[in-house]
Amino acid sequence: MKRYILAALCIALLFAGCGGNKPVPAGKTALTPVAPEQAAKWQLAERISETGEGNSARVLQTAGTAPEQWLELAAGNAGTIEYKLEEPADIAAFFNGDVEFLSTQGTAQVVLTALDATGGEIARLGTVFTGALPLQQQNSQWQDKRYVNNYEGRWESLAREPESLLTAAVPGFKPAMAARYRLTIKVGQGQHALIKGLTAGLTPAKAVELSAGQSAYTAVLGDTLTVEARLTNHSRQPIDKLTVRCVEPEGYGYVVVGEAAQEVTALLPGETRGLSWTIKAQRPDAVNFAKPWPVRLAVEDRTFDLAKLAVRDPGPGTVYYVMTEDLEPIDSAGYAKAWGNANGWLDPEEFTVQLVQKAERLNAIAEQHGAKWTHYTAWPAVKAAEWAAGQSATGKWQQATLAIRQSVTEQSRHGHEYALHMHSDYAPELPGNVLSYNAAVDGLWANHLHHGWAHSVVTEGDFSDGSSRAGILYTYQRIMEELSADSGQGELLTTRAGSFDIGNVNADEQMSTNAYRKVGLWGSSDADGNLGGSTSGAYGQEIYFAKADDINRPAGDFKEIGLVEFRPTPKLSIAYDTDTAAVMNEKADQGMRAFMMDGQIKPGVHLIDGFTHAMFMLGNGDWKSLEGGQFQALDEHLAYLAQTYAEKGLLRFSTASELVRAYIDYYTPNLQAVYGARLSDSFGVSEYAVQLLGKTLPSDAAHVHRVTLKYPLYLRDSAYRISILKNGQPIMNTWGLPTPYNDIVFTVDDTSATYTLKVYHNPLVFHLSGWLHSVRQALGRR
Repeated sequence: MKRYILAALCIALLFAGCGGNKPVPAGKTALTPVAPEQAAKWQLAERISETGEGNSARVLQTAGTAPEQWLELAAGNAGTIEYKLEEPADIAAFFNGDVEFLSTQGTAQVVLTALDATGGEIARLGTVFTGALPLQQQNSQWQDKRYVNNYEGRWESLAREPESLLTAAVPGFKPAMAARYRLTIKVGQGQHALIKGLTAGLTPAKAVELSAGQSAYTAVLGDTLTVEARLTNHSRQPIDKLTVRCVEPEGYGYVVVGEAAQEVTALLPGETRGLSWTIKAQRPDAVNFAKPWPVRLAVEDRTFDLAKLAVRDPGPGTVYYVMTEDLEPIDSAGYAKAWGNANGWLDPEEFTVQLVQKAERLNAIAEQHGAKWTHYTAWPAVKAAEWAAGQSATGKWQQATLAIRQSVTEQSRHGHEYALHMHSDYAPELPGNVLSYNAAVDGLWANHLHHGWAHSVVTEGDFSDGSSRAGILYTYQRIMEELSADSGQGELLTTRAGSFDIGNVNADEQMSTNAYRKVGLWGSSDADGNLGGSTSGAYGQEIYFAKADDINRPAGDFKEIGLVEFRPTPKLSIAYDTDTAAVMNEKADQGMRAFMMDGQIKPGVHLIDGFTHAMFMLGNGDWKSLEGGQFQALDEHLAYLAQTYAEKGLLRFSTASELVRAYIDYYTPNLQAVYGARLSDSFGVSEYAVQLLGKTLPSDAAHVHRVTLKYPLYLRDSAYRISILKNGQPIMNTWGLPTPYNDIVFTVDDTSATYTLKVYHNPLVFHLSGWLHSVRQALGRR
């Protein structure tokens, strides 16, 4: 028995490594000296100088699979030692590398000097990291970067462009007097230093200057023109070879015709050489926030903005007429007007009349004239109605919610958009919400002092957190998209926040913008309403790319772009529930006059946008009346628009998502993709058109775009495989679903091709695929 125990102990000791101490893993911290012949590149004999005793200079090698050589300098207690590297003086000269000092005491300096032809010092710029700071002199300047604490040690960059640094720092320095530049790393009185990657040389791109043949160009969209430039070598050395490129700007205001890169050879000191490129005016400067496009050339990695290119779109543009309303219930108790039965509770009849009958009546009037409605639908209120159905014994709530669902599905097939309107106070699942049911009147009530969105939902979150902004948007946006799935409208791109509550400080608005984009929303109509003001805007200011952190201000740079913000128009906007037909006609006429010039629509995308709530639309009878009154005024107004403008091709009736698609298509700096109509749906396979937005962006072998597309939110819990097809042939496949925000990434090299999205979906297969993926991950970690 003892033998077995002893054997087991030996085996345990063997596997535990108790036969000796475990070796310490050697990272780059383990430095070992190299043989003298391996240290030749450092030229220690020529570049080291020292005073006193106890100094040392060693070339060390780091451990690991890719060892590096580092130079170690160590000064004796009363000694100094320095390493010097020199380079012929030139405008293009550089030093590079890194140094780390290892002691809190002694002298640690990096010194850049200019030497004349005799080796005399004519300018010095030094940096002190430890030790005394020398006195400033006319030709000797010092920077104080001394460490304060003994935990501040770090690698310090030795990157220097001596000519520009000395010219800026040393008064009276004249580069023409310099013959050589020297970089010195000096340690003294017990200081240590490690130096790595130290190099010197010339950067040809720094030696040249590009100047413009002319500073401004003008073109009409599609024109080709020649851009001329002069390249001058300011170096003291000839430049053997240099590549100069014409750089297409972000947003592609122009594209280069032919080769963008030209090779320049044997450019002598002081020589100037002419260069030229042919470019094509690709996109109007309206895309660039009404600023001319920069004409930019690059020498290696150095860019020159030489000129400006103004590109005019000859037009015509398009005026979109969008009819928006907030589709939600009201009881009207306490209000001056009787929009509901005013008994203090929302009941099934109010839901049915206001969300179904009135919306359908508005749709029918619009359809007579080719117009379309965008109904911003407070689906959380429908969720509250479904909750009430579980409390009620009458069956009327079930009938009302079924009628609403059926109406949205059927009416969206007519081309009307049913988009999301986030009144969060109704959401039964949101923590802190209060819903009350009164059986006596078969009514419900919520806390209408929580009638917004951002103030009730304060974190950005993700799809898994239903109490976050991204999570609650996902919960309800997927419902709206699924109800409209057979409408042919594709991805719904717009929303309006409940009470325009998208946030009213920069950080809050940025959070909302992020949440919107996570669920695929591109458009908002809340500007200034979030600050308690009017959301309407004057013509010419009615639609814009908003700043990501401020929906009330147009972006001024591509990097600032957030949502497409659009406003009811004009400033005193078209109000379907109060304006007469004549008043609405005149407001629309104002827009058409503003958007027309010389008999045609000005270039670009323009908007006339009316606004109401279906619940506020009253006929000639009581609150349930659907005839006469404002319904008749709307009918007369749309008849006027159709006859005066639409039938002549001057105005286009559209939904808000169609408007936003058109705006992105014209103004986006980068190619975008959204899914379009569902083309087929059978046996667990759905195929969707893919709409590429950015119609004038170049696309070919030289202009390949990486785009992100969201697959339908309502397939998130069942899609297990996705394919992107180009002209019917797969170009991308993925099984790794769901992605964090339903994003699929693929490349586009031909925007004229037909792209489609094919989604394979089955809940059982989806869950099985997820389980297998988890198993593979677990096995991979073993």
